[in-house]
Parts: sequence; C-alpha cells; structure tokens
Amino acid sequence: MKTLKTSTLLAVAGALMVAASAYATTFETVKSTNGNVVRDTQENCVYTKWEGASGCGAADAATLELRTVYFEFDSAVLTPAAKSKLDALAATLTSNGPVNVRIVGFADKIGDANYNVKLSQRRANAVGSYLVSKGVNVAPGSEIRGLGSTASLSQCQGIRGSALKACLWRDRRVEVEVL
Repeated sequence: MKTLKTSTLLAVAGALMVAASAYATTFETVKSTNGNVVRDTQENCVYTKWEGASGCGAADAATLELRTVYFEFDSAVLTPAAKSKLDALAATLTSNGPVNVRIVGFADKIGDANYNVKLSQRRANAVGSYLVSKGVNVAPGSEIRGLGSTASLSQCQGIRGSALKACLWRDRRVEVEVL
C-alpha cells in the first residue's frame, strides 16, 4: 500500500514538472552600459521583456508573477498582496536612477468595453503612483496605459454568474515591465 502511494505521488510530481517546463518562458535581461546583466539585491536577473533571449537562462512563470499584480472585481484599489509585490519591485528599482517602465492595465470581459479600458487605465495609474510613492524614479516617456479586456488569460467558456467573476481573476491585472 505504501509503495502504491509513493509511486502515485512520483507520477503526479513528474506530470507537474513537465507542465511547469512547458509553461516556462525566456526573458530579456536589463544590461548595464558595459553590457553586463543587471542583478537585484538578491542576485536575481532583472528582466526587461516578457519574451526573447535571456542572459541569465530561462525564467519560469514565477518571474512573470513578480511583476504582475491583481485587482478585485470592478476595482482599481491595490490589495495588500499587490502592495507587497510592488514593494519588492520598488526596492529593486530605487537604486538604479530613472527607470523606463511600461505599466499596462487589463480588465476582465464583464461590462462595457469603454468602461473596461478606463478601469484598466485607473489600475495602471494606481500601480505607477504606488511605485513613485515608494521612491521609484519613473523616467519621462515611460508608458502607463490601460488595454481593457483585450488580452484575456482566463479560460472561462460556459461559466456564468459569480463563478465567471471568480474564473476571470487573471484578467484583472497590471503588468510592469522594465525597459
């Protein structure tokens, strides 16, 4: 009986590892003026793009998550979890002088398209303002914009009502990219 449980656990762990490696993405890294990869205080690479070649090797989905914050339904108010992520990002960016960033807000598909664009813009503005309040010197020309519900990450076909709101949580987000 114990062997069966162990082999079942190993099979599940193997399947999860395969799924995680399929989800891994590569990223471009921030480079200094002399071409060296910039690292944060924990010696992690600082990434610039969501896709492309990486000077530090492949990054996993957790790296993307470090620069993505989520919002409650129909809200542009930062949650405690979002503030915690942004605090960590701000700690990395405050020592680098002016930082060019792209802050892009998104909304789920519920509601009017124009309203969702405005809501996603308020979310992006909230993130930008929070980073500035934490000492990040956002360079002139940085991009802060809302795209509404144009880039859904959720797979919620056939779901309705409160279950749909819950399913669409990934779409209520802001992504911060260091350029």
